[in-house]
Amino acid sequence: MSIKKRNSLISMSASDGMKDLWSDISGMCLDKVLESVAKDQDLLREIPIIKWIGTSIGIKNSIQSAAFIKKYSNFIGQIHLGSFNETDLALLGDAVDVPAVTDEIVENTMIYLDRYHNELKAKLLGKLFVETFKHHQFSVREYNYLLFSIEQVHPFEGLDTLKEFYDYKLRMDGAVTDEEKRKIWCEGAKIDFQSLAMSGLLRLPSGGSQAGDFGGAYINEKGVKFYEFVVRDIVV
Repeated sequence: MSIKKRNSLISMSASDGMKDLWSDISGMCLDKVLESVAKDQDLLREIPIIKWIGTSIGIKNSIQSAAFIKKYSNFIGQIHLGSFNETDLALLGDAVDVPAVTDEIVENTMIYLDRYHNELKAKLLGKLFVETFKHHQFSVREYNYLLFSIEQVHPFEGLDTLKEFYDYKLRMDGAVTDEEKRKIWCEGAKIDFQSLAMSGLLRLPSGGSQAGDFGGAYINEKGVKFYEFVVRDIVV
C-alpha cells in the first residue's frame, strides 16, 4: 500500500481546492451541516472522508455524522493553517520507525476525532498533527499518547486548568527563596485537578515532597509540551 493511498482520508481534504468548503462547514451549526450534506450529497460523497463515514443508515439523516463532519472541518482547518501539504503527507512515513504503525496513524486519528466531545478538541488534534508530522515537535509515541489525553480532558474546564498548572510551574521555576516556594506550593495545592485527572498531563499527588508537587498535582513534561506547542496557539 502506498503512502499516498494510506493518507487519502486527509490528503484530498488538505488540498487548496477543498479549503473553502471545510472553512464554511466549520462555521455552520449542526442543522446547517445536515442541510448542506443532504443538498449536495452527490458532490460530498466523492470526498474520501464522507465516503468513509457513509454507512447503510445514510448520512443525510445522521446527527452523529454531521457532528463528525463539523469536527473534521475544524481538524482540517488547522492542517491548512499549518501549511501542511501533500508533500508533508508523503513524508509522514519517514517519521515512523515501524511500518505497521504508519498504516494506522490516519485511521486512529479519525477514530479518536469521532470520539472527541467538541470542535475545540478537533482543533487541538489538528494542531498536534501538524506539530508532530510537519515540525517534528512530538514523537509518534507522544502523538499516540496525546490522542488519548485530548479525549480525557474535561471539555469545559480542562484547558483552563491546564493553563493554571502551566502558570504554576513557571512561578515555581522562577522562585528564588524557600519562602517564595512555600507560598507558591500552598497556592498550587489548591488547584482542582479533577478536570485533568485521567489525561496523563499531570503528576498526581502521591504523598511525595519534591519541590513543586507538595500537597497537590503538578504538570508533567508531556503536559508542558502539549500546552506550549498546541494549546497556547489554539486557546486565546
